[in-house]
Amino acid sequence: MTRRLLVAVVALAACDNGSGPPPPQVSNLRVLHTIRGGPSLTVVVDGGRGSAIAFGEASRVFALSPGEHDLAIQPADTTHSLLALFTTIEGVRYTVFAIDTMVNGSVTVFPVFVSDSGAAAGGHVRLRLASFAAAAPAVDARRMQPDSAGLLVCAAPLNFRAVTRYFEGAPGAWSVVISHAGTTDTLLATGALVLGDGYAETVVVLDSTPGVVTWRLLRDRD
Repeated sequence: MTRRLLVAVVALAACDNGSGPPPPQVSNLRVLHTIRGGPSLTVVVDGGRGSAIAFGEASRVFALSPGEHDLAIQPADTTHSLLALFTTIEGVRYTVFAIDTMVNGSVTVFPVFVSDSGAAAGGHVRLRLASFAAAAPAVDARRMQPDSAGLLVCAAPLNFRAVTRYFEGAPGAWSVVISHAGTTDTLLATGALVLGDGYAETVVVLDSTPGVVTWRLLRDRD
C-alpha cells in the first residue's frame, strides 16, 4: 500500500551577476537503502524507469529539472511505502535515506531527504557524517584529516538520523573513527579515505550485526 507524503526540500539558490540569466542547472537525486534485513527496494522518480537496490546500496543518480517531482520507493514485499512529492532547486544534489518507521500502526518505508551545500573551495575537500544505524548503541564520531595533529570530534553523540555539517580541510587521506558514546574505544574505523581536490563526500554509518556498525562512502561532489 502506498500513501502520499508532501516533502518540503529547501535550499538556497546561488545568485547570478552576469548580463543575462544563466542556463538552468539540473538537480541530482539518489536513494540509499539503510534498512538492514529489509526487502529490496525499487526507486522510481516521476514514474520513470526503476532502480532496484538492496541494503547498503545506492540507486542510480536521477537528473532532475528544477521544480516539483514525485518519488516512489517500492518494497519487494508487503511493507507499506509512501509516495513523496518534493521540489528541487537547480544545481542542488539530494540524497534520500530510505528507513523504516511506524505510520498509522504499519511498518512503512520512509524517505529522509538531505541536500548538499555546494562544492568545496579550490584546494580544499569536504566531509560530513550521517547516522542511519537504527539499532546501533549510542556512539561518538571523530575524524582525522591531513591538516590536523590528532582526532577531531565530529559529533558526540552521533544520533540516529543525524547529519553533521561538512568539515573542510586539505585534500589527502582522511579517516573516521566511531566509538561507544563517552569513550575512546574503536567500534568502527574506516581506514584511509582519499579525498581529491574539490571533493565533497559523506560517510554514512549503517547497522551491521547486533551492536556493531558498518559504513558506506557517498561522493556528493567531485
